[in-house]
Amino acid sequence: MNARLARLLCAAVLLCAMAHPACAQLQRPLRPATRTFPAPDALKNSALWDSPDFLSGWGAVSATAPEEHRNFSGPCDVFGHKAYSVRGVFERGKLTGITVVMLDSGAWFGFVPDADAKRVAATKGPQFTALYKQAAADVERGLAALAGNAGRKAVLVDKGLLKQDALIFHTGDLWTRLTLRDNQLVKFTVTRTEPDAMSPLSALRRSGKREEQARTFASRVVNAPNGDRLLAGVPIFTQGDRAYCGVATLAMEMQFLGLRLDTEDYAGAAGIKFGSTYHSDIRAVFDAAADVAKLKLARTTQFEFEKARAAIDAGIPVIVFRHWSQERDFLHGAFAERFQKDPAATLPKPDLNDRKSWPTKESFSHSSLITGYNLARREVIFTESWGERVRNRRMRIEEMEGTSYMAYYPHL
Repeated sequence: MNARLARLLCAAVLLCAMAHPACAQLQRPLRPATRTFPAPDALKNSALWDSPDFLSGWGAVSATAPEEHRNFSGPCDVFGHKAYSVRGVFERGKLTGITVVMLDSGAWFGFVPDADAKRVAATKGPQFTALYKQAAADVERGLAALAGNAGRKAVLVDKGLLKQDALIFHTGDLWTRLTLRDNQLVKFTVTRTEPDAMSPLSALRRSGKREEQARTFASRVVNAPNGDRLLAGVPIFTQGDRAYCGVATLAMEMQFLGLRLDTEDYAGAAGIKFGSTYHSDIRAVFDAAADVAKLKLARTTQFEFEKARAAIDAGIPVIVFRHWSQERDFLHGAFAERFQKDPAATLPKPDLNDRKSWPTKESFSHSSLITGYNLARREVIFTESWGERVRNRRMRIEEMEGTSYMAYYPHL
């Protein structure tokens, strides 16, 4: 996807955030505070990770789900800075990793239109650069103090657009990986084991046992009584008012498939700098992510339902880029609310009259994640990077096929 499409994609999300109530939560990376994240203890004491009081801060977690992602419900102040987000990974109910984003340029700048990119970089860039240097130094110094040493350098990804080094610290009985992307990102990930800190892949994906991986993916497919075939446990990473629509969707897909990189990693690799998508290359990052994840990535220039159906049946979501309009988004949002109250409700038939209101090439562009389908109802089920309220919306197969311009189908 070229830079123009990437810019249109992100502009669509900003328009929706202003126009649609379901998107209001985009402005808040963390839920309203109920407790404070217990730093630095949570960065060095695994016993705390198992305590009921600490676990209650993440919300309800299934003891049987292969994997779930949750945001901590309160603020996090650590090493003299307020974190942007704190996210935990749970495997069958057990907390196995915590990622803390301390500073992200997309969040700090917000969305910056192309016309303003140079001016914003010139006027606000120096301020962010100074903040980045301070935050990077403070976090590295703080982790070194917890570990009692300066940490050791490790190659997390050894090639391609996602190539990155990290600093590994043994903090108490936990392991911490610090990621610094110059003038872009300061984040760290805390894990229970050293191998998890040293690799961008989950333990399952590191194993190389493709049959076991395929069985695990397929086990996440849920068949509902109404005929829905859904993927359980797909994470939602809210993009906020950042120009991160495409990369947030990519992160949701890849985390579900065991690649432990985040929205912010993909944004930096794509060249989304100081809030601007000018000269960014999101499509190249999709290819790079598939390479790191050891996945094959089929691509079509239009959504093809039968390919998507096969992917969902195998337990793998599908990323679709499509034309987007406020009118149709409102229709799908209103129908989602109606469907919750009346499961017999149906979307408009895709006749000539309905097609007149479908978005066209002149509309905005947008990225969504296909997370299921209902063959009898002729619907695809899709999820947005806007929060839980827009999980598992519905669209007629014909509309998704008729308004899309690119789709990605990962497979082992």
